[in-house]
Amino acid sequence: MENVLLLGLSAPAGDDPFGDPLLRALSVPGASGVRLVVSATPSVLSRAGATASVASHPVAHALRRMASLADGLVIAAPESDAVPPASLRTLLDWLSWPADSSPLTGKPVAVMTTTRDAGTSTDPYCEVERMLFSAGATVIGPRTVVGRADRALRGTEDGRVSIDDPGVAVRSLFHLHRTAAEVRRGAGAPPAGGDRPWLL
Repeated sequence: MENVLLLGLSAPAGDDPFGDPLLRALSVPGASGVRLVVSATPSVLSRAGATASVASHPVAHALRRMASLADGLVIAAPESDAVPPASLRTLLDWLSWPADSSPLTGKPVAVMTTTRDAGTSTDPYCEVERMLFSAGATVIGPRTVVGRADRALRGTEDGRVSIDDPGVAVRSLFHLHRTAAEVRRGAGAPPAGGDRPWLL
């Protein structure tokens, strides 16, 4: 397998202002054999309502289909010992249940967290990682923590996002490549060549 396709997911900007920018910064094309496709956060997750949390929701079905087409996933979340935002929990629930058809089962998943602070939480695993473990995903840890994300991530004039902190860039890219290496190691990984029909 030469090309590995990773799907990047995060909570809406109102719940996590740095998740999507981090993923977009890492999705810049390169000759590395790893392609990170960042999915727009489904707008239904930003709205309160019982129907958004139902796994049979049409957007949930599309999201599960996208995850099944990807070789692995990258989940961005706020760095915290507490439960993740409701929107991200719903997104992960959509991917996790029903468990017998979850696209996360056995799939390599990297977790990257962001914070305005310099430090990290004291817990070795965040709640997002616990949810992924419960869903049967292969979590490629430990998570990468992007501290001082408001300084490390910078928007450019052409609408792109750059990572201004070299340490953050190296740790994040290394995590992507460890995830890709796990995909390549997995005997059951689908081939990643060619374009795939993204649904969102």
